[in-house]
Amino acid sequence: MNKNEGEIELIRDFKKGDSRAFEKLFQKYHKKLYAFLFNLLHSKEDAEEIVQDTFIKIWQKREDFIDGYSFHSFLFTIAKNAFLNLNRKKINRVVFEDRLNFLEEISSERTDDYIIFKETKEIINTIIEGLPPKRKEIFLLRKIEGLSRKEIAEKLDISIITVDNQLMKANIYLKDELKKYSLLLLILFLN
Repeated sequence: MNKNEGEIELIRDFKKGDSRAFEKLFQKYHKKLYAFLFNLLHSKEDAEEIVQDTFIKIWQKREDFIDGYSFHSFLFTIAKNAFLNLNRKKINRVVFEDRLNFLEEISSERTDDYIIFKETKEIINTIIEGLPPKRKEIFLLRKIEGLSRKEIAEKLDISIITVDNQLMKANIYLKDELKKYSLLLLILFLN
């Protein structure tokens, strides 16, 4: 049996749920994948986390693997997508924090403005806390974590339609509550 036939057999066993075959595939590819990710991220922790997440996702999606398709390509495609998602989340978090920092800087120029900013922030947090728990979780995953609707649906094991419905209800609730406080400027900020 040559190398290629051995890997084909491993992949067949892996697709059937054989954890030993999965372990062998992990041993074969994890160092290459880690090196690839470390080169992109320059972070040991982030590279290790994506390697772990990639292999978890590979195991969960093993039945979706198409016979004859390169396992190497399958693995690196999932890792590349995880890398892109991580970067998108970091960028969203930075943008969100920059917006808040900007507002805080503007507000701190004058004591009155600073107090109003702090009170407004507390009001927003109180309004968000008023959301039903699942709706709040979906809202925070979308607006703070920057997850896509599909990622939220997969993470929470719900449909994308449910995610959309909950986000729509959360936005309507937030806008209505903010109007009560005459915070129209903040409504624009949330959009």
